[in-house]
Amino acid sequence: MKALLAAALITMLCLTACGSSAAMRESVENDREPTVTGPIDPFADPPGYEGDPFADFELVTGMSVPDFSTVQYEEEILSGTHYTVQISAATTEDTAERLAEIVARVTPLPVFIDHLDGYWKVRVGAFPTRGEAEAHVEILSNLGYPGAWVTSRQP
Repeated sequence: MKALLAAALITMLCLTACGSSAAMRESVENDREPTVTGPIDPFADPPGYEGDPFADFELVTGMSVPDFSTVQYEEEILSGTHYTVQISAATTEDTAERLAEIVARVTPLPVFIDHLDGYWKVRVGAFPTRGEAEAHVEILSNLGYPGAWVTSRQP
């Protein structure tokens, strides 16, 4: 009987100190976010948001665009056979990729890897004429690729 009386006393003290379960449930329900129903508009303000998000920005009344009228664009070779300079034929793709990364750091020309006849061929440039490609053979030889030679490439 003493144990039952002690348990009842502890329960009463706890309810008095902590509040009743109904009061606890009500305070939890009031703290919840409002329930959203229907489709969510990703461009709408969040619930409860008020104000102008652009209030601290200056008003934009115009915009300037750079003048590109003097820029001369080179013709890009997208189709047909063109000339390129081959610097290596690797037996593995990893080796060819590492070499292509190294060469791409020292030349502004495009670097290609073609897989032909069991080799991964590292090639530099896309030139419309053989003469332009031959002019770059010496440049690539001076960069450390003395075996460079001109070949044709079909994109």
